[in-house]
Amino acid sequence: MLAAWIPVRFYGLDERILLSAGQGTPPLTECAASLLNSEHLGAGLRLALLTKALSLPESDAVLQAARSILSSRRDLSYLGTRDSRLELILATSGIAFENPPVSPPPILTLLLREPVRIRLYDNLRANPSPGVQSLLESLALSPLPPLLPARQPGGQPLEAAILLTAHLLDIGAFPTPLAAEMKAATQASREEHSLRTLQPALLAMISLSRRYEYDSLLQLLQTIQSLPTLNWVAEQIRSPSEPADLILAASIWTGSADRLTRLPLPAQSPWKNLSDTLVAGKGSVELLLQRPLPVLHLVSPFPACWSSFFLHAEKPLQLLRCILLLISAWLLVKSVWSLIPDLSLTSPGPWKPLPRLAQTLLLALFLGSALEPSFLRPRPLPRYRLSLADPSSSTKIKPRSKTAMDPTNLITLAIFLGLQITVYRICVRRIRQIEEGPGDANLKLKLLENEDNLFDAGLYVGIGGTATALVLQVVGIIQPSLLAAYSSNLFGITCVALVKIFHVRALKQRLLLPPTKS
Repeated sequence: MLAAWIPVRFYGLDERILLSAGQGTPPLTECAASLLNSEHLGAGLRLALLTKALSLPESDAVLQAARSILSSRRDLSYLGTRDSRLELILATSGIAFENPPVSPPPILTLLLREPVRIRLYDNLRANPSPGVQSLLESLALSPLPPLLPARQPGGQPLEAAILLTAHLLDIGAFPTPLAAEMKAATQASREEHSLRTLQPALLAMISLSRRYEYDSLLQLLQTIQSLPTLNWVAEQIRSPSEPADLILAASIWTGSADRLTRLPLPAQSPWKNLSDTLVAGKGSVELLLQRPLPVLHLVSPFPACWSSFFLHAEKPLQLLRCILLLISAWLLVKSVWSLIPDLSLTSPGPWKPLPRLAQTLLLALFLGSALEPSFLRPRPLPRYRLSLADPSSSTKIKPRSKTAMDPTNLITLAIFLGLQITVYRICVRRIRQIEEGPGDANLKLKLLENEDNLFDAGLYVGIGGTATALVLQVVGIIQPSLLAAYSSNLFGITCVALVKIFHVRALKQRLLLPPTKS
């Protein structure tokens, strides 16, 4: 009971402990204000709107400051930040003479205008950078569905994505690892005379530029270190849950979008935990990304004000849980053995501690796993499935590794093994009682025959375990696995074989051929 009450788990984070990590740390409104003060109006306004949606304190003041800057800084109304090259291109394309928008529009909206693309292409064409020139040459390559060729009607999104990628590569907006992977994918596509290798990155750029304005896109890209992360962020933004602002805020705040890819996303409300930590403070977001574990809602008698103590004493409390589980398992095993008739500790035969220790460890593992809701919780499929018609995508669903095993199956194997060890010990002790008990050899042989059903108990327990495992798999308590189901039979056969071959047969031989006659 004490181990269950301690709100610390080995594979999970208590919600109260997670949120307590944000106490005394900077709030999200401070991050938004910092962006606004550094002339990043696009990202600052987006984060200010997010703080208003999350009902954070002082969010009204930050949002008012963002709108005041937007009304007074006409030069930031389209891009959200300063970029002299793009500003000149927009001015010569006639966009700068139009009425300024209420907020910076998505950058893809601007690039879909033909005058902007023409002037941006001419500007990039005069650039001597090999990476930029390779991207411009990929405009003539044939894409795979669903994209249309850049030089044909309907290919404006692909052309805009290539030009935007070349521009960002030229100004150093991509981190060095991501820029190197982008250049390698471009070179591979040129060698294949097809956009197959580069297309996933271009699809991701289309999705991001359709959702973010130029400033927010720059801020997000600076936190992405690899193409798989870029594709993952684009896939999440295309999903119906619309986590674009949450991903942007967490990436800017922590400086890394790659750690977001390791977050376990529940099927229902996948981004609720990230949203709650953004409300709590920067410390909560950092803890969530440092330990990407399922967030649990544990029932504990301790008040919420103790959560900060549990957070700082997490490692000692986990050690305390291990000790409590081992002590309780030892006492349970001892009590069970003392309750079995004719098998008390004073019965004939020395008591060997090794099997008892094995049973204690297995029982402690079972008790600890039963207190981990992340192991035993059913895993429903998400309500939606999103897929692009892109056979070259590097982020397809990969088949599960053949060597991987669900934790619930490991727990099932441990339970079956512990039961068979118990049956084996009961049989061995009964054999020892018969051998060292009173009576001649004929009586002992008759007693061995009478206990034949006991010696077959491993088979009965094994069959019952297999049937139970199959029922639990059908119900959904454990994950489907034939190994977990039929392992009970395997352990039972092994147990009976050991008892009858190495113990019963050996005792019969000693009774039929006493040492005096050998």
